[in-house]
Order: sequence, then structure tokens, then C-alpha cells
Amino acid sequence: MPSRLKVGLIVDNQIVSKQIDHLVQMSLKSDLYDITCIILQDTDRFSGNLVSKIFRYIRKNGFNKFIRKATFKILVKIEILVVKRRKVIFKDFFDKFDLESYDIKSLVVKPNLSSRGLVYRYTEEDLKKIENLNLDLLIRGGSGILRGRILEACHKGIISFHHADNDDNRGGPPGFWEVFNKEKRTGFIIQLLKDELDGGDVIFRGFIATSFLYTLNRVNLLTKSNIFLHKAIESLAEENSQPRIHLKKPYAYPLYTTPTLTQQLRYVISTIRTLSCKVYRKLMARNYRWSVAYQFVENWDEVTLWRSKRIKNPPNRYLADPFIWNRDGSHYCFVEDYNYKTRLGCISVYEITKDNHKELGVVLKESFHLSYPFLLESNGELYMCPETSQSNSIRLYKCINFPLKWTLEKILIKDVSAADTNIFYRDEKWWLFTNICSSELGDHNSELHIFSSDELLSDTWKPHPKNPVIFDSLIARNGGMLFKQGNPFRVFQRSGWDFYGEAFGVSKITDLTDSTYDEEVQFIVEPKFFKGIKGTHTYSYKNGLIAFDFVESVNNTK
Repeated sequence: MPSRLKVGLIVDNQIVSKQIDHLVQMSLKSDLYDITCIILQDTDRFSGNLVSKIFRYIRKNGFNKFIRKATFKILVKIEILVVKRRKVIFKDFFDKFDLESYDIKSLVVKPNLSSRGLVYRYTEEDLKKIENLNLDLLIRGGSGILRGRILEACHKGIISFHHADNDDNRGGPPGFWEVFNKEKRTGFIIQLLKDELDGGDVIFRGFIATSFLYTLNRVNLLTKSNIFLHKAIESLAEENSQPRIHLKKPYAYPLYTTPTLTQQLRYVISTIRTLSCKVYRKLMARNYRWSVAYQFVENWDEVTLWRSKRIKNPPNRYLADPFIWNRDGSHYCFVEDYNYKTRLGCISVYEITKDNHKELGVVLKESFHLSYPFLLESNGELYMCPETSQSNSIRLYKCINFPLKWTLEKILIKDVSAADTNIFYRDEKWWLFTNICSSELGDHNSELHIFSSDELLSDTWKPHPKNPVIFDSLIARNGGMLFKQGNPFRVFQRSGWDFYGEAFGVSKITDLTDSTYDEEVQFIVEPKFFKGIKGTHTYSYKNGLIAFDFVESVNNTK
């Protein structure tokens, strides 16, 4: 077994954020690395009373920039109060934690700062002290743009976050400009530092759906990315591990900084407008309501969607997530059947004919929410793997009497919050594609995870070593599974800005093995096929019948 990686953590103070504290906690549970030293950057940036700090900042950066910083800080403070009240899981996110409680060796260094206090260069004396620690890796968890020989002080270098996609957004504040520009996704990278600001070698890249509120977006971003910093360190610690370096491209955008007063005002107005719309919709009971439509066609990729027939939603319910099955020449559509009164979904089935459709009834109901009734067949038996994320498990149900009677056959994976699972057989193996959140956020839109097994009814589904094989809220979430000439195609959902299920697309799975995965996007379907609809996110086909869902704004739930 290889020796554990010796890691140094660079911070500004022993009192740190929750992200730093959480990273230290994760390191204590790791079998692959230890944080053996805390390197404290001793500068005068954070010393003195408030008045002296203000004058020092104005002297270096100017009065206008000080005002921008001050007003933005006030704005953030107000948002923090809102987030802490509405999101219980973030209650301690903004607290400070003391690293002294971990009994980790510390080393104080005094880097030389540039005239504006942004660039840090370590002295030869401090560099020798660090080199004598025989560390394998450094983690930048403090301030400053590190330059000079410190970048080569450890043989595995220094890794650091950049909380944005560095191809399009360098600078900061983290998570703000994506909200300001109403971008659909917010990215982050983990990089091996180089001299170029935010231009290091990227060893990991991920994207989450952008939230409508800056502070909420920042909290989601920092919480999610912290998990993957830990995973990146463990990956670097593995024997003979060589990090995959993502391709670079020329950076063609300005360096983002604290928003101007005008930009802050625009952001506030936009946020108030968004919140007002949310409140108005709630007060007026003007909901987004999903529905299902279908059409008989020869091929799933040769269809004119506006010609499809709609299934009318029952009173106080809506239908979504359709999956088609064919039995004895008849077509059946299994759907999520959501009840507004119970706020839970069950699984219902409709019989579809050329002339009409008929509701047959509820086929599966639990004490928790059910949706996404994915269907598969094995050894002559029909199974359903619905979304059961509220039960913290992936469950497989067996059909006892088609189409109305089903029973729980197997819990495939326990203690996991997973959504929208696809299961299929290929190359003498069962593959399970599902959307798992690696953090406590319950975000099922960003990560696609793969598991495999030789047997369907297995207790040991093997996780893919590249999990998550996709980390991008634009394409990660499953929306169905299609086949053409024996080739598998994955339907994916696209998240919009502050909107779930904006569109769906289809990707051809081009590489699927125990160690690799790749897919190619074939097309994306925008919600334009019916008048006034806002989104679409599931697509199913079998034996000449397609079904899909769509969402529209309605005045009430009747």
C-alpha cells in the first residue's frame, strides 16, 4: 500500500471558514492523505483596527473601489440573513472555526506583498522551512496570488479552487456574475497553480445550476466544490496517479471584479423583480403545471412534436415523466401522477390507442414521493425503477399482474439520495445510470453517476471510477433511455436559470466500459412545440409510440 500523501494547508489565520474546517474533517477520515502542517500567512492586510484597515485599503486601491466593496459587503450581509432563515442546512455555513482544535503542526510565514497587496512571494527563508517539511502537496486556502518558487516547493505542486469556469470567468466575486448575467450554470475548477492568474492546469471541472440569489448560489458552489477538492487530493494520492489535465483555450473576457454601484443596483432590482414574481405566483395560485403528450411515429428521432395529442390532467393532479411499454400489441404509458393535496407523486398508467387514451389507475404508491417510472425487462420479467430519492435508496419493483399490480423486488443501492435512474443491459453487464448529489444539498441536476453489476438483482453495484462521469447541470440529469439499431442513447434534462426542466436532449453513448465513459450530444429539444409552454424534460419511445412531458403556467390547480 502506498504511503499517505503529506499535505500542507495554506491559510491566513487559525480562524477559518466552514469550507476549510470541513476539508480538515474529511482529511481525518481519509486513508490516502494527511494534512500535516498548517501554513499561516502573516501579513498586515488583516491587522489593526477597523479604521486603520479602511485607510490602508483606500490608500492602496482608491476611494471608489472602497465604496464598491463596502456596499457590496452590506448587500451580502443582508442576503446572508435571508439564506440562514430559509435554509436550515446553511445555518452554520457562515460561522468561523478554529484550526487549533485539530492539533496540527503550524508554520508561520511572512510573504512579500505587491504594491496593491494582491501578489504574494515567499522569502527564501520561508521557502526553506516549507521544503524541510517534505510535503507532497500544498493546498491554497488563503489570500493572495501566489508567485515564484513556492509554486515548485512540493513535487505535486499547489492546488487551488477557482469558483467559476476559468474559460469564461476569471476574477470574482465567486458565483456573482453568473447570477447577474442569468446564466444557466455556474462552474468551478480545481487547478494546479501556475504564474497565470486562474490559468493553471485544470484537473477537475464541474457545473451546478445557477440560483437566482447570489449568496445562495455562492453557498451551493462552495459546498459542492469542497467535496471534489477532497476527492482530487485523494486522486493525487493514489499510486501512479497522473491527473487528467483539461484542454486550455485563450481567455477572451475581461477580468471580473467587485460590481460597480450601478451593477449592484441592477442586481438588486432584478432580484426584487424575481422575488416579486415568485410571491405573485404563490398568492395568485399561478403554478407551473406538468402535462404529458404522445404520438404514434415510426422513429423517435423523426417526429413533429406539435402534432402530438395531450393527456388532460386530472383535477388537483398533474402528470409527468412518461415511459412507454408495449404488451400484446397494446401500448401503455406509465407516468408520475402528482397530487397537489398530498404533495406526493405515485405511478399511474394509461392505455394509448390510435384514437384515444384511457386512465387505468394507480400501479404503485408509497408513503414517499414516486416519479420517473423507468421500465426494463429481464428473463421474461418486467421491472420498474422509479425515482425514490425520499427513501434514500434505489428500488426495483416487479410486475405481478400487468399493468396494475407491482411489488418491491429489491433495494439495489441503499443510503443514497438518487434521482431518475436508467438501467439497461449491454456487453454482458447491467449498467445503472443515476443522478446523485455528492454533498448535502440534494442537487440531483449536476452529477451523472454510473454503477455496474453482472446481475440485475445484485447487492453489490460497482461504482464507476470516473464518477461523476458528467458534472454539468446542462446535460447530467437523466430524462429517459432510447435505443436505435442496438445503440444506447441517453435522454438528458437541461436546467435553465432558476428553472427546472427547461429542455431535453439526446446523447449517443459512444464509450462505456469499466474504466471509461463518453457520449455525444445528438440534438436538443426546446419547449416551442406547444404555445405558451416553459419546459420539457422526459422523452420515451417503444414500438411506434413516443411520449414526452411539458410544463406550462396555469391559473390554479383545478
